[in-house]
Amino acid sequence: MKKIFFVICAMCAFILASCCGGKTSNEKQPASITASDVDSVSYMMGYSFGMQIKEGNFGGLEYSGIMKGMKDAANGVDVDVMEFRRIVNAFLDKRRKALAEEMIVKSAEFLEQKRAEEGVDSTMTGLLYKIIREGEGPRPMAIDTVEVNYEGMNLDGKVFDSSYERGVTATFPLEGVIKGWTEGLQLVGEGGEIMLYIPASMAYGEYGGGNPDIRPNEALTFRVELLKVKPFVPRENK
Repeated sequence: MKKIFFVICAMCAFILASCCGGKTSNEKQPASITASDVDSVSYMMGYSFGMQIKEGNFGGLEYSGIMKGMKDAANGVDVDVMEFRRIVNAFLDKRRKALAEEMIVKSAEFLEQKRAEEGVDSTMTGLLYKIIREGEGPRPMAIDTVEVNYEGMNLDGKVFDSSYERGVTATFPLEGVIKGWTEGLQLVGEGGEIMLYIPASMAYGEYGGGNPDIRPNEALTFRVELLKVKPFVPRENK
């Protein structure tokens, strides 16, 4: 709830600065504070506010309503805190559900398009894949550990995660990641490369990935190179 309050306050300050101009208050700065100092920190505060507005994920709001709320707050008009919370939380919940429903349709359309592409196959679970390079080494089992290079893209084609960009490969137990990866990487051998088109049910589901780039009910695309398969070794054999 604190985050919501901060986002609302940040948005108001941002709109006030952009629409009205001038200073945020009539309080004078100490003589040692220069106009350059004020300009610099003003910009950084504005940038911070802008980031908070973006992270709040409210979508488009009405400036007129925001300005009225700002004026009422400045003039000491009381607002019932519980009612404030109810309105904001209800709006965000309704918006989340509506966007999630829209994403179901978009994801289904995306997967149908991929299914029709040459070289794309599917499994019984609904995972779509295209093998770029078979790989000459062993195929991993779910209990094995794998080392990979990869990049992941959302429906907009935005790369939201990439070991290539970081310059460091990723190593993890295959059964410890999303279902689409666990199943998909068993379809290619060590040294191989595969494209995975993963339904939301095998990725991050109805809640998304916890960031704006992986939305609720969003199908995802991954390009994965399987660099190394490290077979599972039972503890008593270690």
